[in-house]
Amino acid sequence: MKALAHILFGLVIGLLMPLEAADFMSVRVVLQAHCVKCHGPEKSKGQIDFTQFKDQPAALIADEVWERMSEVLAAGEMPPKEEAPLDAHAKETLLEWYRATFKAVTEPVPGPASVRRLTRREYQNSLEDLLGIRLHQQLAKDGFRYMKPPPTIVEKLLPADPPGASGFNNDASVLSFDAAAVVKHLSIAQYAVGQLDSVKGARELVFGSDTKAAPILKRFARRAFRRQVTDSGLAAYLRISEERLEAGESLDRAVKDAVAAMLTSSKFLFRVEQNRPEAKATWRVDDFELATRLSYFLWSSTPDEELLQAAEQGKLQQDAELRRQVARMLRSPKVRELSRNFAGQWLGFEEVIDPHIIGVGGNRAVRARLAMYDEALLFFEYLVRENRPLLEVVNAEKSFINKQLAGVYGVKGFRSPVQKRFRGREDAPDPLILWPLNDPRRGGYLTMAATAAITSAPQRTSPIRRGVWVLDKILGTPVSEPPPVVPALVNTAPGTRQPLSVREQLELHTAKAECRTCHQHIDPLGLGLETIGPMGRYRTVKYDVAGTLPSGQSFKTLPELKQILATEFRAEIRRNIASRMLAYALGRRVRYFDEPVLRQLITQLEEGGDSFHVLINGIVLSVPFRYRAPSTTSVVRPQKP
Repeated sequence: MKALAHILFGLVIGLLMPLEAADFMSVRVVLQAHCVKCHGPEKSKGQIDFTQFKDQPAALIADEVWERMSEVLAAGEMPPKEEAPLDAHAKETLLEWYRATFKAVTEPVPGPASVRRLTRREYQNSLEDLLGIRLHQQLAKDGFRYMKPPPTIVEKLLPADPPGASGFNNDASVLSFDAAAVVKHLSIAQYAVGQLDSVKGARELVFGSDTKAAPILKRFARRAFRRQVTDSGLAAYLRISEERLEAGESLDRAVKDAVAAMLTSSKFLFRVEQNRPEAKATWRVDDFELATRLSYFLWSSTPDEELLQAAEQGKLQQDAELRRQVARMLRSPKVRELSRNFAGQWLGFEEVIDPHIIGVGGNRAVRARLAMYDEALLFFEYLVRENRPLLEVVNAEKSFINKQLAGVYGVKGFRSPVQKRFRGREDAPDPLILWPLNDPRRGGYLTMAATAAITSAPQRTSPIRRGVWVLDKILGTPVSEPPPVVPALVNTAPGTRQPLSVREQLELHTAKAECRTCHQHIDPLGLGLETIGPMGRYRTVKYDVAGTLPSGQSFKTLPELKQILATEFRAEIRRNIASRMLAYALGRRVRYFDEPVLRQLITQLEEGGDSFHVLINGIVLSVPFRYRAPSTTSVVRPQKP
């Protein structure tokens, strides 16, 4: 088998040209005089070194640094109180440069469209859909889960993809590839093709009723490469099959070897879109490229036959057809992959079944964690499939539970759908079903058992972890990285052996000026969740959860905190979810030039009842999802279609 021919792998970096209204040299003077002391090569607080930005192009790449700078300057948090304050002219120099540079894009524009390798999960899903086989099983068909399924051959041979700057592992910036990976992908492809005869219907899906290699391979190449394939594009694979036939191999073997070669090709492993060197402005991606973007966004897998046919007929350029395809795809069982790969990474509930944790627990603990994960997975799938409001992420009246979770949540009158047990499976946990919670303390990810577990230390809760989780995952306002050396919490009163409550420990900790800036945001939220134990059970011992947020809202109970977040912070939650889903759909972090698109999405949500379908359709119909730019630049105005 020949090695992978060519790997078209590049990273497009879009840069705006320096604006006349903004003088970065003046900015550098202010930074050098007031900021480099704490944010320089010798002392880089928050991992920020302003001296690395020598000119405007270098500064444009790190737009998240300047966004953070503008926020802390506007809030009066920087410089810190122990340092001399900025004079009005210096402060305005920084803020005016930020506004003129990063707020100058007022119309939606495409961002970078980099070549993207399939993630490990996308690759596995694509193999299954193309070949009609099953390599993995996450939820048992009958709803029973004994244990976490063993790793598939894909998971054994390929390392997990790390998250990129977007927060997701489908980020083009981290999807590397090397020569060793070619050998591994070939081994996986040969194994997967070898399963065709052991799965009902798989062989028919690939071979059909044809008795010659050419039509079989042409049909499969169209599906594997996600577009129509020319005779020249098919020639190398036909040659493989012909060589096998000439060597006396059967048609079966000849076709399987050629199919395995296709599944090791860069045309399958990479999502390569056609560049147009002659284009001076942006253009719409073609129908096949749009079908690929759509299927990997919603299904983390290759386009199905209906989507490919729509692409062949040129229908996907029509807004109405795109909406129809989205509606169809959201009804498919495959939409669970959006929950697994988007929500699982965003909210972090995939951590609850981390192999390092679940591998050391007993059978009861494993079953508990599997139930937690399945609830989180099925709940987000339900929100998307049923077009529920975004705010139910925080506060909902229903969730997916079984008898075990009903006991954790204190749900009375829960009835399992299981009428009888199968022999040998008498101790299996009940399947999860959608059930009303009827408890204002429950509902949504904030108080879900999976969230409680991933934000707790072993055997105890952690208000700091929980507060940070809410700020980052729910509100989209992550706190700065802690300093290298953080003083430990003191658990006894100074000069005595009298134990301190968690609240008292945190109050003593935040008395330090260097800790107060972040903890004033973290602690009220974390302490407000203290009535939820480390595995999600509501504690019977009374905890003082009352608090006041820095924005002024006060609460006395957990339900009051949830209500404040779902109402007073609706705008922050809406923007956070829209921004994260846009980043996931585009496979890159959201940049300053995406702000017009974000504003459009937020307006659509406000007018559309904050429903998930409104958000998904808004992203699919947006300029960055449907357009791309020349490789020389990425921030240019789109042409009218």
